[in-house]
Amino acid sequence: MQLDDVSIDVGGRTLLRDVSLVIPAGELTVIIGGSGAGKSVLLRSIAGLLDADDDVIRRRGSMRVVAHDDRPARIGIVFQNFALFDEWNARDNVQFAIDHRTDRSCEPVKSAAEWLDELRVDPAARPSTMSGGQKQRLAIARTLAAQPNVVLYDEPTSGLDRATGHEVAALIATTHRTHSQTSIVVTHDYDTLLRIADHCLLLDSASQTLRKIPKTQWPTIESELKPVAARAVKPIAASLKTNVIAIGDEFVRGLGHAVRALGGIVTVPVQIATSAFSWAWAWRFFVHTMRLIGGPSSWGYLAMAGGIIGFTATYFTFRFLPFQSYSKPLLIEDLLGSIGFAMYRILVPVLSTVLIAARCGAAMAADVGVKRYGSQVDAIRTLGCSPAGYLALPAMIAFLVATPLLNWIAFEVARVVSLVCFVATHPEYGPQFWQMHFYRNLDDGNGWWFRGSAWVLAKTLLCGVGIAAISYDRGMIAKESAGDVSRCITSTVLWSTLYVLVVHFVIALIEF
Repeated sequence: MQLDDVSIDVGGRTLLRDVSLVIPAGELTVIIGGSGAGKSVLLRSIAGLLDADDDVIRRRGSMRVVAHDDRPARIGIVFQNFALFDEWNARDNVQFAIDHRTDRSCEPVKSAAEWLDELRVDPAARPSTMSGGQKQRLAIARTLAAQPNVVLYDEPTSGLDRATGHEVAALIATTHRTHSQTSIVVTHDYDTLLRIADHCLLLDSASQTLRKIPKTQWPTIESELKPVAARAVKPIAASLKTNVIAIGDEFVRGLGHAVRALGGIVTVPVQIATSAFSWAWAWRFFVHTMRLIGGPSSWGYLAMAGGIIGFTATYFTFRFLPFQSYSKPLLIEDLLGSIGFAMYRILVPVLSTVLIAARCGAAMAADVGVKRYGSQVDAIRTLGCSPAGYLALPAMIAFLVATPLLNWIAFEVARVVSLVCFVATHPEYGPQFWQMHFYRNLDDGNGWWFRGSAWVLAKTLLCGVGIAAISYDRGMIAKESAGDVSRCITSTVLWSTLYVLVVHFVIALIEF
């Protein structure tokens, strides 16, 4: 790993300035630094995980893997929070890495079962049932299965008890010796991990350098670790005018994000074409996403909405009809036709897509947001994949399938409830009368394809695509806390609902 004139700035503070060094191949190097020195930023920079449009972190210079052959070089990372896919078991987590290894033209070094046997992990176990040490083993197995040239370990003993920390350190040392890869460990636990190191680098925030510490100085290295003092920020008293401006600025930014999300749809095929991609894994992500947004819980949600529409549209139309004693016999046929038309063309599509934006958009944003916060998105990137291929594309397809389906469920329930309500309040007419006149403004002789179905389908598909794009974009914004995930869900509901209403308004102007 070679660094040439590397400088890193974070929020106006310089972490590194013009650093050039070589991290030797095939050896285990530990990078330490005081609290707040920027170890995590350095690790993400080495792994190539800094976003190109990040306006907080800036990096200059180059960091590259100098390979000894012509094979493509890759950096693997064992994340501090493990970044395991919770919806899959251990075998699937490792198989995903094998299927996206550096050189897929050759047979894999080991099968998923062999990697898990070496690291002593139960293949059928899910990450949610594992201890911290077991998750660490699975994370190492998945990283090695992708056959990287360099393996990064991000605070591998963080959150572990002393005994488990020593066990993990021994595991790293054994793995390093067995597979002869270049290993870089970023840690604050120097007492545990220096015992297995070949080299030690100190991230010195005072001199803004990354320098080698000779082994003779390792016993006294604690004196070199100085926490970085947080810069005091002077509070600014916010006036009413300031708050109004801030709200307006937030609205404009949110509108810009929504527009960017819709524009990002066209880049999805390009991102897929320029990265590792497997239709088999895309299908698995699609199934997961489809269950999330178009599963049975959504059916019940939209069915209840349809029932409410069917009841209110039918019952209250006749209940509060003016001068019903003489107008009802004359208007009842036209009213039923109007109710059917309004429910199919307007009421059900509007309410169902608004509810889909609120419920399914929030679920999708939460799923992507948690993957962003839990580093699963970064894990996908380190395997040479574009998140668009396994998160955005399945979401787009799932919403294109689920939105018309859920709208249809809502309408079917609405018309059944309307029929029951009408027959209960007008027993003298019966269900045949309702059937004859409910569809009078919809039936054009084509059977199940009602008049205006193309407009309904166009509205639901446009809404589905927009909800998918907005929820994915909101979920992919960098997350530093669980609160950021909550805010991304809230903004998804806001902007996807607003988008849906705009779609219906514009289509209505054209349609009618």
